[in-house]
Amino acid sequence: MSSSRPSTGPAQVPAWVMHMNEAIERVYLVLRVTIVWTLLSLLGLLVMGVAPASVAAADAFIAARHGAKVKVLGTMWASFRIHLISASVRMLPLMIVQLGSASMLWIIVGGGAPSGPMSMVLAGLAVVSGAWSTLSVAVLTTVPRVRRQDVLVSWRLAILLPGALPMRFIALVLGLAVWLTLCSFLWPLAVLVGAGTAIDLATSLLGRRTELLLEDLERSRAATV
Repeated sequence: MSSSRPSTGPAQVPAWVMHMNEAIERVYLVLRVTIVWTLLSLLGLLVMGVAPASVAAADAFIAARHGAKVKVLGTMWASFRIHLISASVRMLPLMIVQLGSASMLWIIVGGGAPSGPMSMVLAGLAVVSGAWSTLSVAVLTTVPRVRRQDVLVSWRLAILLPGALPMRFIALVLGLAVWLTLCSFLWPLAVLVGAGTAIDLATSLLGRRTELLLEDLERSRAATV
């Protein structure tokens, strides 16, 4: 008579093991995206490469939503070629505003401007303009529906949407500020996963929620016509 041998393994994989595995896979995805983002940015000589490379990174994270497997290099290369010109046209003016705001803050903090109420006002304007332009760039990077619009329409949406979802955009600004500060002290972290983590954070906070908001607005407009 044959007897069944009792199973000696665990009845199911512990939850913490599953969560740990998911975290490792996510870090590995961010690492691969950052490497490809760096290569594509260099391929575009930075000026013409950062914007489409960032869009390509966001598309990779969108494709990997809900744990789906994604070929990072193939996905990002296809997206990079499609958005090489359009992403640069849409984002470069906002990036110039970012650079100007950062330069003004650097001058004020470094003592290059006389201290006084006017310096405080200029510093406040630099912070607001830098933060808002960063949020607008994040919208153009992570929301495909905005990217598909005409240039003027996409600019208008990118500028106005931060006011429609204030809590998410405030969370993004604070998260990016903390991450930038951390990367400034740990430069190997910035090299390996800096850009990928920032784009992943923006995609997680803005991408799907902003798409749903725009869909609701379109349905409301269609219902009133």
